[in-house]
Amino acid sequence: MRLNRNEIKALLLITSSERVLRPLDLTSSLGLRRGSVSRIITNLKDKGLADRVDTGIVLAKASPAESFKRLYYAHRASPFQLLLADERIELISKLGESPKSVKELHEETDIPLKTVYYYLHDFARLGIAVPSKKGKLSNYTFNDVYWSALKDFVSALQEYDQARLVPREGLLIKIYKDSVLFKSLRAQDATYTSFSAYEDYGIELGLRDNYYTLPKRELSIQEIFIHSLDSAEGRSQRLFCVLFYLKHKDRLEGVEHPMVKDIKAVLRGEKVKGYPSMEDIEDRTEMYGIEL
Repeated sequence: MRLNRNEIKALLLITSSERVLRPLDLTSSLGLRRGSVSRIITNLKDKGLADRVDTGIVLAKASPAESFKRLYYAHRASPFQLLLADERIELISKLGESPKSVKELHEETDIPLKTVYYYLHDFARLGIAVPSKKGKLSNYTFNDVYWSALKDFVSALQEYDQARLVPREGLLIKIYKDSVLFKSLRAQDATYTSFSAYEDYGIELGLRDNYYTLPKRELSIQEIFIHSLDSAEGRSQRLFCVLFYLKHKDRLEGVEHPMVKDIKAVLRGEKVKGYPSMEDIEDRTEMYGIEL
C-alpha cells in the first residue's frame, strides 16, 4: 500500500478544511488537471481515506481515515510527505515489527538499499526511527512512544487493503500481515485452506462452507493448520483440528498458536471448555485410521 505525494496533499487539504471541499477546490489547490484530481479522489476512496458526498469530498467513515485524522491532529506540523510518500509506509510497517538493520529492511521490503538509507535518515531526524549500535552495524527501532499514531495509521491502511481482497460473497475470518482468510458458500478464485484443504492430507470432511486464502499461493501444511485453528468454531471444528494435529504431529509440533496448548492438554486427558473429550477423539481417530 502506497500513497503518492499528490494523494497526501489532497488528504491533508480534506482533513484540515473547515468546509466540505469540491473537486474544483482540489484542482485549484493542487494545480492539477480535473482528470488527475478525479484519479486521486478515486485512489483515496479505494484506500478507505476519502468519500464523495453529493458534490463534495470528505474523509471516509473507515478505519484508515479515522487513524489519519488522529495522526494529523497529533502531528499537524510534521512534514507528511517525509512520513508517508512513496515506499515509506512499507518501511514503517517492517520497522514497527522489531528493531532491524538497513540490510534487513532492504531484504524484507525490496526497497533499494540507497533508498532505505535515505528514508531512515529522515526518519531518524524526525524521531520516528531510533538508531542503536549492534557491533559495527546500526539497528533501527520504531519510536512507539512519540509516533504511535503513525504506526496505527500504517496498520489500519494495510489491514483495510488486505480486507479488500475478500470477495463480496465471502465472510472475512482473519487478516494477516500479507494475506486474508475467509469462507464462502460459493466457489471462489482463491486458494483452498483450513478445513477445505484437509482432504489433501487424508482427512475428508463434509463441509457446507469453503475456506479460502488470498492472494493465491502454495501453502505449507503448517499454514493450513494455523488457518484451521483460526477458523474453528465450536467443539466439532476443534475436533477436526485435533485429528489433523494427531495425523501430522511430526510436522506440526513446532507450530506456535494459543490453541495448540489446549489441544495438547486435551490429549493428556484434561477437560478444556469448548474442546472435545477424549472419548470423542477416540471415536473419530478410528474412523480416519489415526493412532493416538
